[in-house]
Amino acid sequence: MYKVIVVEDDRIIRRGIRQAIPWEEHGFVIAGEAGDGEVALELIEKEQPQVVVSDINMPFMNGLEMARLVKEKSAETRIIFLTGYEDFKYAHEALKLKAFDYLLKPVDSEQLLQKVKEAAVDWENEARIEKRIIESMPLLQRRFFQKLLKDEEQRIDVEKELSDFGIIMEGPAFAVILVKSSVEVIKDVCAFKEIITTAASPLLTDLNFVVMNVGDYESAILLSLENEHDSSKGQLAQSLFDHLKKQQTEHPVTITLGRTYSNLFEIGQSFIEARLAMDMRHIMGTGRFFFFDETVSTGEQEEDYIKDLEAKLDNQIKLGLPEKVKETLDKLHKAILERKTVPLSELKIVTLKYSTMLLFEIEKWTKVEIKSFNTSEIYKDIMGIESLEEMMEILQGLIQQWSVAMQKKIEKNNFSHVDEAIKYIKENYHDSSLTLQKVADLIHVSTPYLSNLFKLEKGFNFGDYLLELRMMKAMEILREENVKTYEVAEKVGYSNSQYFSICFKKYTGYTPAEYRKKY
Repeated sequence: MYKVIVVEDDRIIRRGIRQAIPWEEHGFVIAGEAGDGEVALELIEKEQPQVVVSDINMPFMNGLEMARLVKEKSAETRIIFLTGYEDFKYAHEALKLKAFDYLLKPVDSEQLLQKVKEAAVDWENEARIEKRIIESMPLLQRRFFQKLLKDEEQRIDVEKELSDFGIIMEGPAFAVILVKSSVEVIKDVCAFKEIITTAASPLLTDLNFVVMNVGDYESAILLSLENEHDSSKGQLAQSLFDHLKKQQTEHPVTITLGRTYSNLFEIGQSFIEARLAMDMRHIMGTGRFFFFDETVSTGEQEEDYIKDLEAKLDNQIKLGLPEKVKETLDKLHKAILERKTVPLSELKIVTLKYSTMLLFEIEKWTKVEIKSFNTSEIYKDIMGIESLEEMMEILQGLIQQWSVAMQKKIEKNNFSHVDEAIKYIKENYHDSSLTLQKVADLIHVSTPYLSNLFKLEKGFNFGDYLLELRMMKAMEILREENVKTYEVAEKVGYSNSQYFSICFKKYTGYTPAEYRKKY
């Protein structure tokens, strides 16, 4: 039901308006009546009607004065004036006050009802538009901050953009504070913004500031400060953090601060710095506040060290070395923590990359296709990472699955690929062209796979095993057969007798001739 209030000093006319029209049948209710403007103001403030039907010429306070005051407090209220011919001059003034319309007395009931209906529709349309504007404001504000992030040269007119939101920043210094909660804290971003505004207002009584929406569960406080060295920015962050910490004990809120600048157009740079600092919360820690200056990168050399560790991880996963992968991952964890050079966005990319590689390894060993895994849940966890420890938890879990899958496969095969390889080596150790690659090709597995399997299953690598087998055979020949050194070399797979002698001396401590004499 739309509320209607009738304001008319003539009681008979008031009664006629109320009784001549079946208001409720048409979706209206007469919420009250008043005989003058003063009484009407109190009634309008109490009932908040959509439509007011009012005479212009009344005692104490006329309709025009009343309308002026109503529009100051409730601009959305639609006012329809009733006027006689002698007051017709007032009608023009009524329109200046943005009255919805005016009707000449005596009023026809059908005409009045039609005009009230039009006023209600007009009110409804404006309310709908207002609602859409309010609902779209967070999105518009997000786009503003996205422009700031992309526009490194600050080409956008920040002052104009802010004025479009009804925001005036007086300065002379400016800075941005960024506030972010976890998704569990606040489901309504507008409500989160209100919490920050409420918390900040008592602390910023002497400062000009505004809270704007940046993203899901994230708001920015734009500050006007007295100068670039104004300490109130840090004081505000501390007080705001303490206030929110009391409210959100289970789910921490993180606050970051950009530097202070002397020009309004540089407020974008302060926001970028606060954003970069927020992107390091996985290292600096969530549930605290810190300045951008605390997160500045420590140099290209240390970034190269992290890249080297990532390259090593790539190779170790491809070679099938879960234990080595664990060791390198621990080193990477320590390096990221100490050097503070990997932002959260990049950390998610790194986690996604190695999760995908590990899932493929698990698929290879279990013969279970990746689509059978709950990959959507894994990727959801990755996108929700807030700390370095969460990255480690995801990757360590996948490495453990991979390691277990490898072990089960090895235990299940009584005659494994390694056994097959060893059988072939024993039969062909005298072949000087025998290599890991050749053996792997003959038993239809990859070279890295066979190399890793040798180490994992037997505790030694392919080269060590082949060397030991050849040396054992060479010692046996030297003890039992009267042949020259070059013949021994050929019998055990060495085409170069000099190289054979070097290997034999290194393995036994004797030259072939010395060994023959001794044994």
